[in-house]
Amino acid sequence: MRYLYVRFLLLLFINSFIVNAQDRFEVGVFGGSSGYLGDLNKSDIFSKEPKPSFGVIGRYNFSDYIALKAGLSNGRLSGKDSHYPDRAFRNFTTTTPLTEVSAQFEWHPWPLTQPRLRYRFSPSFSPFLFAGLGFVRTKPKADLENMIVEKPQFVQGAAIDRSAVYKSIHGVVPFGLGVKYRFHPQWTLAAEAGFRITFSDYLDGISFAGNPAKTDRYIISGISVVYRFNKRPFGFKIRNPTKCDFVQE
Repeated sequence: MRYLYVRFLLLLFINSFIVNAQDRFEVGVFGGSSGYLGDLNKSDIFSKEPKPSFGVIGRYNFSDYIALKAGLSNGRLSGKDSHYPDRAFRNFTTTTPLTEVSAQFEWHPWPLTQPRLRYRFSPSFSPFLFAGLGFVRTKPKADLENMIVEKPQFVQGAAIDRSAVYKSIHGVVPFGLGVKYRFHPQWTLAAEAGFRITFSDYLDGISFAGNPAKTDRYIISGISVVYRFNKRPFGFKIRNPTKCDFVQE
């Protein structure tokens, strides 16, 4: 009897949590581009070779100002010395698939409108900042074999990189900014640009042949669309925003 009583209380607590938190969850999809900012790219902001990127996201809204987003993204990174006249003699290239798993906190200076009643809804915009932690998996294929002018420092660096042993999974710190547009009580469109700082200089398979004093970085930018679950009052079916009818079992 005591066991059944404890079980009943536990199920009641879980059901209450799910009902109360249901309208705080969002799920959606992401599409955009991933850009390489490693040893073969001069800029720390813009990539010479953006590649398609896509993923799925889930978000929990703690309040109208703070949210936690979890995401899984897939893309590709690539770079070439031939983009820069002063590096063309080196003629290095690299490419790698990219898989990122991360959790990011989002902060909204002002919230998106989320009225309790649908008929009071009106579309709204909100900028946001985000930062978090995650992991990225790469499998680089660096081509260091086709130097046009063989300078000693690059020949030696390439020899070290060809024999280097490094992990395929690296820690990553994503951060950036974006803007959201809620055009429907349950649907939100967002555009964002995010930088990724990593803790490895072998994301692209190149270190000593490039710049071993600086770790690799990349960017992921794009557009997402998410659906926000709608909380329904327990035991009621809403047919009219101003009227509720009891549901007969």
